[in-house]
Amino acid sequence: MKKMLINAIHPEEIRVAVVENSVLKELHIESSLKEQLRGNIFRGKISKVEKGLDAVFVDYGREKHGLLPKGDMNPAFVPGALAGSDIFPCLRNGLEIPVQVSREEKGAKGALLTMNLSIPGRYMVLVPKQELAGISRKIEDEVQRKRLKEIIGQLQLPADMGLIVRTAGMDKTKADLSKDINYLMRLWKSMEAEFVKAPCPSLIYREGDIIIRSIRDYFTSDMSEVLIDDEETHKRALLFMKSVMPRHQNRIKFYKQSKPLFTKYDLEQQIQGIYDKKVKLKSGGTIVIESTEAMVVIDVNSAQSRSSKNIEDTAFSTNMEAAAEIARQLVLRDLGGLVVIDFIDMRSKDHIRKVEKELKDRLKEDRAHLVIGKISKFGIMELSREKLTSTLMEKSHITCPTCDGTGMVRSVESSAFMALRELQLFINRNKAKSIRVGLPRDVALYLLNQQRKHLIRIEQEFSGEIHIYFHEGLKHGQMEIIPEPQASS
Repeated sequence: MKKMLINAIHPEEIRVAVVENSVLKELHIESSLKEQLRGNIFRGKISKVEKGLDAVFVDYGREKHGLLPKGDMNPAFVPGALAGSDIFPCLRNGLEIPVQVSREEKGAKGALLTMNLSIPGRYMVLVPKQELAGISRKIEDEVQRKRLKEIIGQLQLPADMGLIVRTAGMDKTKADLSKDINYLMRLWKSMEAEFVKAPCPSLIYREGDIIIRSIRDYFTSDMSEVLIDDEETHKRALLFMKSVMPRHQNRIKFYKQSKPLFTKYDLEQQIQGIYDKKVKLKSGGTIVIESTEAMVVIDVNSAQSRSSKNIEDTAFSTNMEAAAEIARQLVLRDLGGLVVIDFIDMRSKDHIRKVEKELKDRLKEDRAHLVIGKISKFGIMELSREKLTSTLMEKSHITCPTCDGTGMVRSVESSAFMALRELQLFINRNKAKSIRVGLPRDVALYLLNQQRKHLIRIEQEFSGEIHIYFHEGLKHGQMEIIPEPQASS
């Protein structure tokens, strides 16, 4: 049984979970402390034209200017530009253009922008100023695709308006789809009017909050209920459901019990596991997930797995189990970009093909765009997954202030010997006769108790004095050196 659970009792952090047979399938978190940018449309202005990068930088109201690649420029929004011709001669600093955030800011990188705007509804996506009439790749049934193409042909849209039928529109009637596209057209007209009168830079369209987006994007007819633990949020969700899916409004329910919603459905422990690097498999094997700047690396280990009598069968059964869990974790953690999976080596080509198929089948319902490769002779599979939002880790964690994100800190001994080298270099350069040296407590104690002979040697070599003191604000590998003023003769 499939349910959607919305934990909105703390509006500063709202959580939406999709659960099927008590197993967490999807989790989405929105924090009021971190603004959601993806999908928002801005009136921006070009701040710098970079022909060498085939891109421009756009000031859209954020501290970091966004990057707009040439491939995402729409000539319909650029005065003097013609489709099929080079757009760069028509671009200049200060030119005002509509842009939509397609990828969130990350670290030092600004957001990635596009001028190919898309405005999602419940069943359709409106794509203004584009000649496009398409159907979601997720709709594979040829009968349905043919039926939807006929409906699209009957919808009377302006010549410069395109549309895409979403997966949720698969079984919908012409009346349902027509109602949705009319709503989107009214929304676009209001955005056009706002663009004309709004200052530059400014926001002209904001994607709905997580409650509206979740019901619009993740609610499916096979969901038995949507439980919400906050009364005001429940009223808002019910109002939205009445307007877009009135037949299913009775599935929106207010959760009144005293026991926390996520606790009742045993989700807290499953959610906590999302933040662990290591994920255990039922057979005893494990998968280890490491996110780097360039890619996500996933390693599959058989560990204590004893599910089969020989190595080949053990590798195959572990890889099959891992493929299913990896698909689940990619969606749960919303991991995007290049993903590299190191499966356990298998000799059988039949086993290799079955593991590839298992992963592809498990990812069929993933809303993100995927490009999946094959397992190489080294047991490596590569795939690319569209990054829909910031990962759960990015939304809920900060870089460790102790290790600066490396996961490691210098040992006491290494920090002490580094301090001795820095001391010697400082005294040699500054000819100081007396200095005060601040160090973390354990490093200072190690120097004073175990390595005092080295301090004495440096004092004798330079005919100076070294005074060590505890500095509680310093980390391993850090020190503070203060030369003391020399007494006047």
